[in-house]
Amino acid sequence: MEYQEIKKLVEYFEDRIIINFEKHFNQLVIMDFYEGGYNDRIEDEFFYNEYFEKYEKGVVDLLMLIENEFSDEYQDFKFRLIKMKRVIDNHLTKINDAVVIENFKHTRNTQFLLNQNLNTKTLINSLYNQLNNNKLIDIDLEDFKNHFNDNWNVKIKWLGTELQITNLINLLIKNDVLDKETSNNKYLLIKNHFVNKNNKPFNPKQLGAVYSEKNESIPKDDIIYKIIEEISTHL
Repeated sequence: MEYQEIKKLVEYFEDRIIINFEKHFNQLVIMDFYEGGYNDRIEDEFFYNEYFEKYEKGVVDLLMLIENEFSDEYQDFKFRLIKMKRVIDNHLTKINDAVVIENFKHTRNTQFLLNQNLNTKTLINSLYNQLNNNKLIDIDLEDFKNHFNDNWNVKIKWLGTELQITNLINLLIKNDVLDKETSNNKYLLIKNHFVNKNNKPFNPKQLGAVYSEKNESIPKDDIIYKIIEEISTHL
């Protein structure tokens, strides 16, 4: 790697970790706030792991890359990089061991909370069959079931449109299939549990805008309405 490229990387990491840390860290926190976090107390420790993991490996890799460079310029890079590593480690050591950071957003009101008055086993099977038979999802049954507890590790590939998936979640809430508590985080739910047909993540703000602008234009014979009608017979 050329000197100028290394210099740019050092400056990039320094900007994110030290110089403009508050600005970039706040961008992560405010995104979480608008995606449902406004219901929670803001504790910086909850975000440290997610924020610093984006930079820590790059800092370490760069330190290893220039290990055998001893000019004044490279020594300066080493001192700046090791300072960044210290900053990262000092932030991460503040994380309460009782807080499982990687599961924080996953479990905080972002699960599919089913109405416990329903036969959940029958409901999940029916919902899977309807979505799968109508070629709206690409996932096997067992992985699909795991999305209704905290053991899932494979996202559901959605083969339909953004409007269809937002309509599905809204109708599941409206018809008391999903607990009303999920309404505050419904588009974050989609982001956490689904990817689109191109294996790309959904954008909650985009989903909200699509539903707000187009929900009244959805044809009443759309397959989503038929699916809701069908699973309702199993409730």
